[in-house]
Amino acid sequence: NLSLEDRLKLFQQVCLAVQHAHQKGIIHRDLKPSNILVTMIDGKPMPKVIDFGVAKATDPDTDLMPAVTHEMQLVGTPQYMSPEQTARGAKNIDTRSDIYSLGTILYEIISGAPPFDPNALRHAAIDQIFKIIREETPTRPSTRVIEVAQATPHSVSTISRKHLAREVDWIVMKALEKEPSRRYQTAAEFAEDIERHLKNEAVRAGPPSKAYQLRKFARRNWLEITTASIVGSLMMSR
Repeated sequence: NLSLEDRLKLFQQVCLAVQHAHQKGIIHRDLKPSNILVTMIDGKPMPKVIDFGVAKATDPDTDLMPAVTHEMQLVGTPQYMSPEQTARGAKNIDTRSDIYSLGTILYEIISGAPPFDPNALRHAAIDQIFKIIREETPTRPSTRVIEVAQATPHSVSTISRKHLAREVDWIVMKALEKEPSRRYQTAAEFAEDIERHLKNEAVRAGPPSKAYQLRKFARRNWLEITTASIVGSLMMSR
């Protein structure tokens, strides 16, 4: 029942927890809602990332037991796994795989449903699951919100579309890019872009147009601009 702003602030903390793991040379590889616990500390919600059972060490000196897997064995949970996790052997996994998984979690936090239909993935063969994850682009969260609201009219878990700024769509969809190089490159960068949105600043995920930058500047400084406009009008009318 949190507001969109409070959900985003809580998710920022999840990003920073994942960033901490990455800085320690550990890729989680199975980030999903059930692996994130939220407890109240001093009256404030505090998330904790758990279950590093299939985690991968980026540093060979990291003291982490390796997860031995077969070529076609799923490492992760289909609803939340990155496209590169579907590759045979999945040897080229880096921290940006966790960024994609974080994107799927934020998508669900906002819309009330994961990017891909869980039932479709549950009943599909492994090859088909991999194809969906690699090739299909999920609808934007603002569109999915409407679909979820229509399917579950009495649900209180979703955010109203009118509260979803297009920047939130941009942020989520950047994290869900199929190509790792087009995503946020770190979890901290992901959190920083959310912070920019919360501060009504231009987000990195948005189009770098001058018009967009000017609109964000005007919205942040509307009082000063309005005052200056009134003063200017009065001076011109004299």
